[in-house]
Amino acid sequence: MNKAEENEPAEMFLYGEITHEKWFDDDVTAKAFAEDLAALNGCDLKLRINSPGGDVFAAQAIYNQLKDYKGRVTAQVDGLAASAATIITCAGDTVIMPENALFMIHNPLTWAVGNADEMRKTADNLDIVRDTIISVYLSRTQGKVTENELKDMMDAETWLTADEAVRYGFADSVTNEHVENRINGNMLIMNSIACDLSKFKHGEKARAIFESFQKPKKEEKNTMENKETLGLIQKIADKLGIGEKIEPEQDNTAIENAVKAERERIINLEAMLTGDSVTDAIINVAKDTGQAADDIKGYVDAVKKARENEAVNDAAVQAMSNIIQDNMESGAAGVTASVPTADEKQAAIDEIVNIANGE
Repeated sequence: MNKAEENEPAEMFLYGEITHEKWFDDDVTAKAFAEDLAALNGCDLKLRINSPGGDVFAAQAIYNQLKDYKGRVTAQVDGLAASAATIITCAGDTVIMPENALFMIHNPLTWAVGNADEMRKTADNLDIVRDTIISVYLSRTQGKVTENELKDMMDAETWLTADEAVRYGFADSVTNEHVENRINGNMLIMNSIACDLSKFKHGEKARAIFESFQKPKKEEKNTMENKETLGLIQKIADKLGIGEKIEPEQDNTAIENAVKAERERIINLEAMLTGDSVTDAIINVAKDTGQAADDIKGYVDAVKKARENEAVNDAAVQAMSNIIQDNMESGAAGVTASVPTADEKQAAIDEIVNIANGE
């Protein structure tokens, strides 16, 4: 989006895989990127990146285009900059990341077929490619990380949070924006762009970081609640004339008791599982929201009673249906059905009454 007339930087969105040839709508090629960049006529640019990576040579070409660009380039990671996408990110004069965005570096990968000499040549070529990537990283990080440290990080396939990316020099600042993200199976979905974690050697690291994003708010909330509780207790103590300052426990007893209580809460809830979809849904919600078995017992019992009533009603309907069906079949081919005896009628009525009474 060219916003030059509005005195704002133009915006380009690099959302999707970086490829040599375009196969899908969100694929980004060096050729198409060059055409879009040329159309901006050198005005300042905000490049918004959300990509799992892709072709390293295409990424290097885009990197060089951006480094030669006349306008100022601000790179913003809108969710994920992984693999080859990190090369492009490093072309930014300024790099910013939302607080729950991710940045991942690793060694270059390829497919190879051939004899031992050909495989050794491929390995040597990969080392050369790795050295070019490290050169880009060193230029961006400006001494915050050494070449050997980068090699170790790439060997390990390192996933970085925004704060860590700033610490190593890959990014300049962290915004308090939040990226919409979730994990569905092996798919990490950030700002609608999916990244298959199974393609990476240590995708579980990304999953662990993602899960950690969910914890600080809860821990902060608990800390505030604890402070409020202690404050209330202190006020009561002051009213009662107790001058002693109330301090939180310094040992691990409270933590151990809390862990034990939580374990017991989950065990008690799981013991209530019946296989009934509604009942089990109530129990699973209780597990997530911190409710105990006693809190939801009334709801579970209500569902159980409703199920029993459904069974009784179904049985009564089936009994009446059987009586009607028997009478219809007995009058087949236009022959008038024989009238049931008084005993037969009474037996049928008694059966329906018993069913209705739950007997």
